Amino acid sequence: MRGRRRPWILLPLPLLILTACSPAEQPIVALAVRDDQPVGVLVTCDDRDANIRVFENDHQGDPGKRSLIRWRIGGPPASEVVEVALLGQPPEGWEVADAVGSPATEADVELLTEFRAGVTYTLDGASRREALSVDFTLADLPRIGPDQVLAPNGRNSKVISRETFLRKARDRC
Repeated sequence: MRGRRRPWILLPLPLLILTACSPAEQPIVALAVRDDQPVGVLVTCDDRDANIRVFENDHQGDPGKRSLIRWRIGGPPASEVVEVALLGQPPEGWEVADAVGSPATEADVELLTEFRAGVTYTLDGASRREALSVDFTLADLPRIGPDQVLAPNGRNSKVISRETFLRKARDRC
């Protein structure tokens, strides 16, 4: 009889370890298109600070010696949903971050100033939680309709309605 009870005693230990982990990334960022320009859509989960990042996703070469080409903005969101034209003017109260490298990486950091055909870009962001990223190229933009977004879908991305994305993102907050 004692042998049967031991697994139940050990069960709370793994549950405790799993609940102590940081929250998983969530689908709270997506890519929209407005006036033929890529737009980052971030559900801020009513947080006081948020950021949106886009960078060239070039997986070639030695990662320790290549340049990180990115554009990053951050600030206090004025509403639950923030929409920002990528590489454009940030919302009021937000600032474009300088292209400064991180001591944790050996990569040089350059400011992303334009999107180029044939290059894959990654859009991500954060508010209360880190967002699952969305990979895209300029060829993806025509696939995204006026009431649609390109949203994370596992390891890939898919075009869904803006309302579906917002509902799912709000549920994750």
